[in-house]
Amino acid sequence: MCSSEEEGMAESFQTLVAACREAREAAIRELTTELQALQEGAGPSLRAELTALYRAVLSRHAGVGRLLDRLVEHGDAMEGRLARQKNELARMETLYAAGIQFSTETERTALLHKAMDVVEKALGADAGYIVLVDEQGAVSDAYGRNLDGDGEREALDLSTTVIRSVVDRSRPVRIHDADADGELARRESILHLDIKSVLCVPLIHDGKPLGAVYIDRRSVAQPFDESDLAFLVAFAHQIVQGLHVSRQFSDLENHLLADAAVTLAELRRRFPSEEIVGHSPAIFELLRMAFRIAPTDASVLILGESGTGKELFARAIHRNSRRGPAPFVAINCGAIPHDLLESELFGYEKGAFTGAVHAKPGRLETADGGTVFLDEIAEMDVRLQAKLLRVLQTREIERLGSVQPRPVDIRVLAATNRDLTERIATGAFREDLFYRLKVIALHVPPLRERREDIAELAEYFLVRFGEGRFQFDAETLEALHAYHWPGNIRELENVIQRSVVLARGARIGPDDLPPEIVGPVGEGRPPAGGAATLADAERDFRRRYIRRVLAASATKSEAARRLGINRTYLYKLLEELGIEGE
Repeated sequence: MCSSEEEGMAESFQTLVAACREAREAAIRELTTELQALQEGAGPSLRAELTALYRAVLSRHAGVGRLLDRLVEHGDAMEGRLARQKNELARMETLYAAGIQFSTETERTALLHKAMDVVEKALGADAGYIVLVDEQGAVSDAYGRNLDGDGEREALDLSTTVIRSVVDRSRPVRIHDADADGELARRESILHLDIKSVLCVPLIHDGKPLGAVYIDRRSVAQPFDESDLAFLVAFAHQIVQGLHVSRQFSDLENHLLADAAVTLAELRRRFPSEEIVGHSPAIFELLRMAFRIAPTDASVLILGESGTGKELFARAIHRNSRRGPAPFVAINCGAIPHDLLESELFGYEKGAFTGAVHAKPGRLETADGGTVFLDEIAEMDVRLQAKLLRVLQTREIERLGSVQPRPVDIRVLAATNRDLTERIATGAFREDLFYRLKVIALHVPPLRERREDIAELAEYFLVRFGEGRFQFDAETLEALHAYHWPGNIRELENVIQRSVVLARGARIGPDDLPPEIVGPVGEGRPPAGGAATLADAERDFRRRYIRRVLAASATKSEAARRLGINRTYLYKLLEELGIEGE
């Protein structure tokens, strides 16, 4: 490789040779002057001796001159070698950069146009083509650069002739003097386009020809050389890899499109999840994602408001995985005090603390071979988060009071209704644990964003609690559909259970629903004739419901937790609904 040190040495060498030449010429001039002065007063014999000495000195200087000439030739050769090395280094850098670009370019047309831009600049080509062939060897696509309208057809004809030879023989071609080539010189395109030199190399993958790269130079004296051909051969390998990546991505897209055509009924057959009720597009997308990730061991972070059914998705993923027959251990990190959660997760040895009269395995240990579901993961203490992160990294645990690690084979699913990025910003949640858990994220939407599922869910709960003895009035279903459902599916479940218990007949009417869902006109129930819009009704309910939660909470932070939102969003709602200023 050419380095700055080698370049400096070459420059110093040239400077030294020039200095030697100048010193030699100065010495000869000085000697000539001195001899001329001596010869003026000398006799014939002395002049003859001085002349002989002068000739001997000149002969010796001539030898030094020849040595300097050889040194100059050597220096020129060194400069040429350095120039070639610099050129090779630049080309290697081009190949490296192209490899990175081509491995990330998934669209074939963009890839091949980019490849032509790079190769023409790197090799100083005037025009070129990348031609792809089908399985029968016929040209299927051509991607060209710098070809005008008149000359394009002639150039394509010429390149097709050369490419056909290259593809058929799977060998590169270098035509270094198109004018002198007997077969090409007779072609009209050679004369019309003034093509002087041609390079063409095949594109081959797994022994099968994909096409070829063709470039030419026009109206220039310097033809392509062997180093140009070697570069183009290496560059062709990069193009083939890029085409392979592009084809894989295209196959994946086609596979995803085929998946998209799967019906909800087919998806539910392949991914049993009877407890997840609904037919909305949001549920379909969640089930499709869960179906894809269930067979893996990837960690999953399930996000969504309280009561949306996050644990149901976790159980469905576990049941449809290879770990299905093994334990599913659910732990609510927010329901267990911080000082007890560590022993609950990791277990303890006898004597580890006061009251530890015998050893006890932790929940992580009892889930060995199965799945651990960490609900409300945002409530876990930061110190304990560090221990959990180590478990995910090492697949080992240590009971409290023990220094002996125990291997565990578990898959971790986690869920939260909190904004983890906000918790990370405040230092309440570890960023490295967040990304370790969030290999895949599932966002479970609130019920108000999947209203088309409300009636189906209500019927599901009615059958469960009423054992088939009850039916809904149409007005009841309308009221359920219009309600905002801040408590999501859990609230709907409780409402239906209450209605069944308090029902006065076989039909569940609006009067059997809680008053917050169907109240007097002006307090949440839409007036007859639909004078109020749905947005107005939702806004009115939000104001009343948030007022009640605030009244029942000691602080706004507690109210935010009850509402299933973060405190910042609560303050925003208070301002939007005009509650703060009342």
